[in-house]
Amino acid sequence: MKEKDFTVLIIGRENVGKSTLFNKLIGEHKSIIDDFPGVTRDKIYGVAEWLGKKFTLVDTGGILFEKEDIIKTEVLKKIQEVMNEADLALLVVDARDGLVPDDKMIYNFLKKSGLQFLTVVNKVDDKLLENNAYEFYKLGVEKLFLVSAEHSLGLDAVLDYIVKQMKNIKNKTSEEKKDEIIKITIAGRENVGKSSLFNAILNEERSIVTEIPGTTRDAIDSLIEISGKKFIIIDTAGIKKRKNISGKVEQYSIGRTFANIKRSDMVLYLLDAMEEISEIDKKAIDYALKNYKGLIFVVNKWDIVRQKRKNIKEMKEKFFEYIRKKIKFADFIPIVFVSAKEKQGLNELFDIVFYVENQYNFRVKTSILNRVFAETVFRKTPQSASGNLKIYYITQVGVRPPEFVVFVNKKEKIKENYIKYIEKNLRNKFGFEGVPLKIKVKLKIKKGENL
Repeated sequence: MKEKDFTVLIIGRENVGKSTLFNKLIGEHKSIIDDFPGVTRDKIYGVAEWLGKKFTLVDTGGILFEKEDIIKTEVLKKIQEVMNEADLALLVVDARDGLVPDDKMIYNFLKKSGLQFLTVVNKVDDKLLENNAYEFYKLGVEKLFLVSAEHSLGLDAVLDYIVKQMKNIKNKTSEEKKDEIIKITIAGRENVGKSSLFNAILNEERSIVTEIPGTTRDAIDSLIEISGKKFIIIDTAGIKKRKNISGKVEQYSIGRTFANIKRSDMVLYLLDAMEEISEIDKKAIDYALKNYKGLIFVVNKWDIVRQKRKNIKEMKEKFFEYIRKKIKFADFIPIVFVSAKEKQGLNELFDIVFYVENQYNFRVKTSILNRVFAETVFRKTPQSASGNLKIYYITQVGVRPPEFVVFVNKKEKIKENYIKYIEKNLRNKFGFEGVPLKIKVKLKIKKGENL
């Protein structure tokens, strides 16, 4: 039997230079190139060769998720067909445009597919654009390939990577990832729709749903699989103010809710679109963050808002601002609007779940991390009462959650507000949306190089 050809798929939104990259890699002008978006409507095959190794390259039409266009829908169908036979994908993005929402959606689309891929930042024609390209680390990638397809810059690194993957791409740790089970706790106050969301996700009646607060007395676990990933979804009892607690059963249920938050990897914290955010909400959210859990705010009962209001976009913006104002300490947490009752918004919710899970496991490349850290310290030198404080370097020592260690000469002199400043800059450069960062300060034993 003939061995299957190694197939590489080029994917990305419109007009990022996919066809130019395709033509350069195969060494001939086969795709139609134009500055007008949407020129490549169909998939185009070619054969590329590097270091004596040949592989099949597939150029595809640009993806747009936002606009309703039957041609673009067909393009997406054709891409999904090719993905079933592909071994590797090149996600092409545009350094001139920077990171845009469609890039993030395509990135999540690829992550959910399970297909191995690398991120190629195209149109990097000068040093300024090279610096701008680092913005794409916010997607959660460990390595970016900076290229200018038009000028044939950086293509050798892409080709080297493809050839390296040709022998082992299918045997790489994909099976380990498939078996990894992510625990997600659904938490929130009474009667916000936790059990309704739980049932909507499972698509079956596992929790008893009524209009009476406190129906779910204890946690209910269910195993589900979405896009090849396994999740344990945990439904919990409603959290209430202590003065409203009556009886040992309710006290036990609330204690179990916090225990389930602690044993989970991620928390979907439900907020009622028709109710104000309370102090007990803030305490529960703070508890999740202090225990370093991935977190998503899920605004439920959005169907009621839709019925009462005409300008839904404006209402979303107002609610978004309201949440950010009320929960200032969690301004890095993504917000999604759903109707558990009508099963609306669940696809978007799980897109964000996949994204946050990726951020939770994201490891920054050491050289990039220290380059960004050097710029951070240069822009704002830490102040200490007696001076003589030196900050040397930073290193990432773990994931789930991302954990960093900052090395200094005098540990006691670095202030908490400066650690917050470092955290803010790490988020600005690399994203880390939905996940708390663990930043420790350690004394550098050896005397030596300054930053």
